[in-house]
Amino acid sequence: MIDPKTPVLVGASWLNVRDGDAEPIDMMTEASLGAAADSGGDILAFVRSVRVVKGFWRYKDPGRLVAERLGLDAVETVMTPFGGNEVYDLVGRTAQDIAAGRLDAAIVCAAEFGRTRRAASKAGVKPRRYEEPVDAAPDLVTGEEKELSNAVENAAGLMVPTFFYAMAETSLRHRRRESIDEHRLRVSELWASAAAVASDNPHAWLRDGATASDIGTVSESNRMVASPYTKLMTANVNVDQGASVIMCSAAVADAAGVPRDKWVFPYAATGAAEHWYPSERWALDESPAMRIAAERCLELADISVDDVDLLDLYSCFPSAVQLAQAGLAIDPSRPFTITGGLTFSGGPLNCYCIQALTRAIELLRERRTTAFLTGNGGFFTKHSCLVLGSSEPKSPFVVERPQAEVDALPRRRGSEQRSADGTVEAYTVIFGRAGAAESAIVAVIDDAGDRWFANTNDPDDLAEMLATDMVGASVSVERVSSPGEEIDKAVVTFRRLQQDPDRGSGEPQD
Repeated sequence: MIDPKTPVLVGASWLNVRDGDAEPIDMMTEASLGAAADSGGDILAFVRSVRVVKGFWRYKDPGRLVAERLGLDAVETVMTPFGGNEVYDLVGRTAQDIAAGRLDAAIVCAAEFGRTRRAASKAGVKPRRYEEPVDAAPDLVTGEEKELSNAVENAAGLMVPTFFYAMAETSLRHRRRESIDEHRLRVSELWASAAAVASDNPHAWLRDGATASDIGTVSESNRMVASPYTKLMTANVNVDQGASVIMCSAAVADAAGVPRDKWVFPYAATGAAEHWYPSERWALDESPAMRIAAERCLELADISVDDVDLLDLYSCFPSAVQLAQAGLAIDPSRPFTITGGLTFSGGPLNCYCIQALTRAIELLRERRTTAFLTGNGGFFTKHSCLVLGSSEPKSPFVVERPQAEVDALPRRRGSEQRSADGTVEAYTVIFGRAGAAESAIVAVIDDAGDRWFANTNDPDDLAEMLATDMVGASVSVERVSSPGEEIDKAVVTFRRLQQDPDRGSGEPQD
């Protein structure tokens, strides 16, 4: 007999707004009503908490606004920090609260309105926004905000996620000993497999089934963003999307009249963060925190990744998927997404994972199987994992954070205020919207083993970086003071091309 405190997901709803007039509170409210209807029972009567994943909007207590529109009184409101990992962390926390008897039922929701916001900005108007009390605040914030890059990294331009993941991609390319063309074809085919999944996902934003040629060929509609990434290799934030799930105890699900074939069970959840700043990590093309958290989540759920039927790896950029595949020894030919990923299904900042969750719930009900989902926030900084199943779990739900194991791994020092020689570890050439190469960010491991992030806008350097693999090149880095700037910039000078298979990275960390 099932434990009455067993957490179960009983309702799910995904929302796309295509009329250009989206509003986050409206979207979360509509998605929550859809999740309630999806449950097939009177579940809203039991909801005592509305939990919102923080988005790129200005609301201070969005859960309260959603609760009011749902007619829910005296409910707790919760909000997360910013991050693509936060959905699964919040789901894990909610399941833990239910399993401990602290909570009967909760709504978990998220929404982003990047498309509407961008259109409003171009038109010089403000998007719709509901008023809140001056002192509005959620009852609980699940964590604290922390800058994802430090001042030195920001000075090099690393605050843009696309640039970080593109740099990791060049390092992966070098590790595989691929030519520019070989790599472009392989990554384009990887991403085309996601486009094919999106074409079969009724909720996906782009369902036209882009081909590898479409993805890898630079065109007017598919400009180069940061080498080696074209626009169709990046997360699509120009969308208005939201979703909501409802979780409750098994006892409440029965009391609310939710049919048993609607129930989906969380088995386990984990999370961990890398060494926080990219400067400190041992290698840019490895993710030990993701690997450790994922392996532990699967172990707690008593299942292997090979035995999981539904797999969704966080797919903001191709390098994120490849790092996860390598870390977990997942066959690259295996489908890595159940939605189509952040490019084709839609990548609305913090909202993507709740969409993957709703899709997983749909498919688990159809197939009566298991799912493994991963989330990622920042520069592959914060990781979350979740295992779900259609059948009652063999053991009680559990959450763990194996952070101590990650923290014990070797780390590099950030570069000091000095000049140095070293070798290129990774790089990306950044393009303007008109299609011209403008500058580059280069990661350099110096002779002391420290990592630098430096820049160049020399046309010859940019051309060579685009034409050939410059990882392993011997370079000099010099600090250059700029009037009015608090942080000196680091400028890289290529001295000669010297291919170095280890890129000065030392021994592998695991």
